[in-house]
Amino acid sequence: MRKALAVVVLLACTLAPGAEAHYGTGKLGYRSTIDAMKPRVPGTQVKVLYGDDQVWMDNRSGKTIVIDGYGGEPYLRFGPQGIFVNVNSPAGYLNQDRYGKSVPPKSASVTATPDWQKLTGGKVWAWHDHRIHYMSPEFPPKIKAAPRKPHHVFDWRVPATADGKRFFITGSLDYKPPPKESQSFPVALVIALAALIGAGMVGLFFLRRVILRSLQ
Repeated sequence: MRKALAVVVLLACTLAPGAEAHYGTGKLGYRSTIDAMKPRVPGTQVKVLYGDDQVWMDNRSGKTIVIDGYGGEPYLRFGPQGIFVNVNSPAGYLNQDRYGKSVPPKSASVTATPDWQKLTGGKVWAWHDHRIHYMSPEFPPKIKAAPRKPHHVFDWRVPATADGKRFFITGSLDYKPPPKESQSFPVALVIALAALIGAGMVGLFFLRRVILRSLQ
């Protein structure tokens, strides 16, 4: 049993990043786009990857940027020493599932003291964020009613701080009807396959940490 868990840990450490974690859902017609950083943080670039899946950030501002989790707790930290994740933030565990169905451990809560673990020494990272996509495998009613028309689904924002000063990454989730030939592939299967792939490197990091704790 111990050896099997060690193999899982190894795979979690060496599998390719979750660049296509939920890539299939982008083929359903959803597109998330960033409108602005309010206020702007000079030297920092952000964009959405894979339709509506991940927020990508390149922080060359010289400032320490902290991305808030879903309960307002510190989740990711971009700074001069690299990029860190707070393993006591529920966000990383919730991000392991497209629709936030993963259950965080008791040690993870919005009031827990942050436990920062280093992800990389670089300045660039991408993370899955539930705030930028529709949180259901079912289409919203207005898309169901008119699936061949474009729709605005909702506006979104991701809260963060730069050297302690509040700013927001703001954007829009929209729907554009995909080509009819792409719809021949069952929607439910696309979503199921996407959910099985996981939510990226941060998700793998949390999986590894949970398993390592079980070995202790």
